[in-house]
Amino acid sequence: VSGLAFPVFLGLVPLYLVMYNLQLLNTFTGLILVYIAYSLPFTVFFLAAFFKTLPVSVAEAAMIDGASHTRTFFSVMMPMAKPGLISITIFNILGQWNQYILPVTLMQGEGGDSKYVLTQGIARISTAAGYEADWSALFAALTLSILPMILVYGFFQRHIQRGLTAGAV
Repeated sequence: VSGLAFPVFLGLVPLYLVMYNLQLLNTFTGLILVYIAYSLPFTVFFLAAFFKTLPVSVAEAAMIDGASHTRTFFSVMMPMAKPGLISITIFNILGQWNQYILPVTLMQGEGGDSKYVLTQGIARISTAAGYEADWSALFAALTLSILPMILVYGFFQRHIQRGLTAGAV
């Protein structure tokens, strides 16, 4: 829970120094590792609450049938937790897709060596234009950035709703 209370911008300077020392600045690997680290508190909190709602009697029946703890977890509990896993995956994808401050801080290229993620690229299009914005290019870029999230949500909509309401009854 304390990881959820720690805002991203509060740790930018130490994070930048750590990434610099690990030589992971301006790399997608470094950015992905930071995204995973910032997603873990919410993921653990959400999945711990979700797994507590699953029936214990099914796990006990698997143990009586001779399944090990590992087999019970992967063969019995994980399939039952599929709605929760899909929901947390969608939440994390949406949260990191909309992230702006981490890529701006960690993906600073030197010279023409700049690497951008989509949110940086759209911001660069709008600021580079100044007062003479190319609205058609800007809205085309915005559409391209929103379209994947709409498709993902549309495809997994019933799983998300099932995952959020699974522990309600």
